[in-house]
Amino acid sequence: MLTVLHLSVILGCIVCAALLFRQPEKLNERSKTLASLILMAVAFIAAAEVGQLTLTNSSQDAQTMQRLLSNLATYISTPLMASLLFAASFGYHFSRRGWGRWVLALFAMFELMRRMELGVSYSVVLGALTVAALAIAFVRFSSPTVRTAGLITAGCWGVSMLVAGPYPVWQGLQSEPLRLASFAVGLIAFGIATGHVIRLQQAETKKEAD
Repeated sequence: MLTVLHLSVILGCIVCAALLFRQPEKLNERSKTLASLILMAVAFIAAAEVGQLTLTNSSQDAQTMQRLLSNLATYISTPLMASLLFAASFGYHFSRRGWGRWVLALFAMFELMRRMELGVSYSVVLGALTVAALAIAFVRFSSPTVRTAGLITAGCWGVSMLVAGPYPVWQGLQSEPLRLASFAVGLIAFGIATGHVIRLQQAETKKEAD
C-alpha cells in the first residue's frame, strides 16, 4: 500500500511538471523562471520518494541519504513553491539568482533550527506558513480555476503537513497513507492552478508588449 502511495506522489510530480509547460505559446522569461524553479522543487520531491522506495537497507549511508532527500522535499521544495506563487500573486517577479538566495536562506534557517533543537516546532510553523501562503496566493487570482485548484492544494497540503504528517498539530493523528495520498492530490491540483497562472502571466506580458 505504501509503495503504491509513494509511486502516486512521484506520478503527481510528473503530472505537475507536465502541466506547467503545457502552454499554447512558448514561455517568456518570467514564466520560464517560475516554471523552472517549480520543476526543480518537484524534482526534489520525486527524488525523496524514490529514496523511500530504493534506500531500504539499514546502513547508515542509506539512512543519511534518505533523510537528506526528505529534508529537501519538506524544508526547501514546498516552502519554495508556496513562495513563488505568493510573490507572483502580488506581482513580484525576481530573477533566478534572487530565488537562489532565498533557497540558501531556507537551508540556513533549517540548519539553525536543527542546531537549536527546535526542529519539531520549526516543522509545524513552516508547514502552517506554507499552507497559509498558498491559500492567500491562489485566492488573490481572479481565475475560478486557479482559486479552486489552489485551495484544494492548500487543503490537501494542510492535511499532509499539519494533520497526518510526522509532526501534526494534534498528536495521535499521524497517518502515513493519508499524508502521501493528500500530498499527491495536492501536487496535481498545484500543477493545474500554476499552469493557469503561467497562462495568465503569458497573456499579461503579451498585452504589455502590444
